[in-house]
Order: sequence, then C-alpha cells, then structure tokens
Amino acid sequence: MVLAVPTSGDKTLLAQSLAVKSRGGTHNHWSLRGRNLFLRIPVKAVFWAYGYVDRSAAGWRFMSPLLGVHGIWNLSYFERSRKDLTQATAAIAADWLRWTSRSLGRHLPQAPVPDHLPVAYYADLLDEGAGMATDPLLLNPFAQQLFGEWAEAILVEEAEGESGPVGDRRLEPAAMGRSAVWLRQTSELLTERFGDRCVPVVAALVSELSVYFDPDSAPVRHAVRSRLARALEQYRPRVLIAHSLGSVVAYETLHAHPDIEIELLVTLGSPLAMRKVVYDRLEPTPQWGMGARPPGVRDWANVSDHGDFVAVPRGALAMRFEGVARDLELSIHLVDPHRVKAYLGASEVAELLAPFT
Repeated sequence: MVLAVPTSGDKTLLAQSLAVKSRGGTHNHWSLRGRNLFLRIPVKAVFWAYGYVDRSAAGWRFMSPLLGVHGIWNLSYFERSRKDLTQATAAIAADWLRWTSRSLGRHLPQAPVPDHLPVAYYADLLDEGAGMATDPLLLNPFAQQLFGEWAEAILVEEAEGESGPVGDRRLEPAAMGRSAVWLRQTSELLTERFGDRCVPVVAALVSELSVYFDPDSAPVRHAVRSRLARALEQYRPRVLIAHSLGSVVAYETLHAHPDIEIELLVTLGSPLAMRKVVYDRLEPTPQWGMGARPPGVRDWANVSDHGDFVAVPRGALAMRFEGVARDLELSIHLVDPHRVKAYLGASEVAELLAPFT
C-alpha cells in the first residue's frame, strides 16, 4: 500500500506498508519513507487507521466505510493495554474487524471483506466511580435505582405477556439506594426468569449508565460523545454500527451534530426504548412519546436477540422511534445473547453491512 501525504518538508511523503497482511502478523511495523525521513511505527498501534484517503482543505484524511461504537463491559481493553488509549482502541478494532470479516466470509463468501473497521472507544471515561460492578449490592445508589427501574419494566412486561414465575410476585417501585433484601429478591426474580447471565449484564449496564446519565457527571457524557464525534469526522463512515450503550452514545452524538451524514445506522442490542432507564433521559428528549431518527441518518436498522437482557422491551424500539426502517429480531446466542461478537457474526448483520464493504 502506497499513500501520498503532504508534509512541511516534502510536498509528498511515500508511505509504503510492510504490513499489508497485518492480520497475518508476518510484519510488526510499517515503514514511512521520505527524502529526509524514515520512521518505524508499530502496526498494532496504527493498523486500524489505514484505509481510504480523502484530500480536503484540511489536509489528508483516512476514511473507512464502517465505524463501530462499542457498548458495555469493554474496560478490559484499556486495562490490558496498561491504560494506553491508542492500544486499547486498536485492540477492540482488531476484534470487531475479525468478527465481521469471518461473518461475511461465512455467510456471504462473494462479498468483499473489509480491510479495516475502526471503533470509537470510550470505556475508560465511564470508569470514574463505576468500575466493573456486576453485583447489584455493589452498585452506587443511582445505579441501584436504574437497576430497579429496569427490573420493573422487564418483569412487568413478562408478567403481562405470559404466565410464569413472575406472575404471582410483585416488585415495589424503584427508589434511590434500595435495601440489600430488595436487591437480592429482585436479582433472584431475574435469574429465575432469564438465567445466570442476566443480573451481571444488567448490573454492568446500569453501572455505566449511572455515570453517563448522572447530572453531576455532565462533562463525562460530553467527553464520551466527543470521542465518537471525532471518530465520525476522522473516518467519515457510510455505516455506523452501534452496540448496546453505544447506541445511546450514537443517537445523542448524531443529534448533536446534524451535519454528520450516515447512510446506515445499525443498532445492535440497543436499550434506547427502555422508558425511565434510558428513553426518558435521552438528549434530545423524545417528544409526544416518539424519538426521532437523527437528521443526518438516511436509514436505520435495529437488530436484537429475542432473549437479549439489554434490548428491552422487545419490539419497542421501532414503535418509539421514527425512521427505523428495519427492526430485526433473531437468535444469536443461547447463553449470552448480548455479545457483540455474536451480533456481528449473525447472517442478518452481514447482509446489512455487505453492500458497504
């Protein structure tokens, strides 16, 4: 791969990649050569950035047809990289690229496989006061309130929709800082109905949501959206793939920047439609009971597993948001139906992305 990049010393700098097969791992560096310049840059730190190049008044810009924005439970990338944001971003991008490429190759072997899939990373920003709590008893008071609101919504829906273990057991209204007894009883109800994975996943969700939505943490919310806005400006993707909490970040960021144009927004395992917990806290606030598709988004497809603990209430997103053209419900994983790896591996998601790779 050869790219021309302007510099102050040379009008043209030839950047020849020695790691075109970077996913194969045969080379560990890229070499950048100019008349008076030779640099060696670790592939792991930069391979996620290479792609199409656009020359504008602002200079040269790397572009990618696909951009991801992650959801909950991704702080581990930051911790494993010893809190190096560049390496954490590269690592999560490598995973998303691998999972997406495998899915396209398996389900649509004739479709082109993407060379790159950058991901906007923000998990480090939500670690302030949230940690990686997966036990409701360890959550902060606001997170416990969100946990209770989520439990009420999903358990009421299940009780109204079918007879079962929830039918004869009721929850009291959620309140800030619930008692340990109440939290244990609620956790038992959720585990009884949805299995052992439900409570840890929901606790992780509300733990991070409590930081994102906390009125006293407004700068954090702004910083998270700024990370995504910078990635959108840098890569100018045709498709934005938003998983879990990332769909909330994407929705608010795209509304805050109506000039950013996206051909297709794909939301995976999204909690956007959950009243009280998420829906009623969104910016902008839904009007007359309906959220609006971001003005720069041409098409919106929502994908959810029918057993996803986060994407609830089932089928509500398309009813509570205008402009959702496709609302796909499928089965991606029997044990952990919220995993982004499983969503990206689904044939339905591969079909959505293939026209843009």
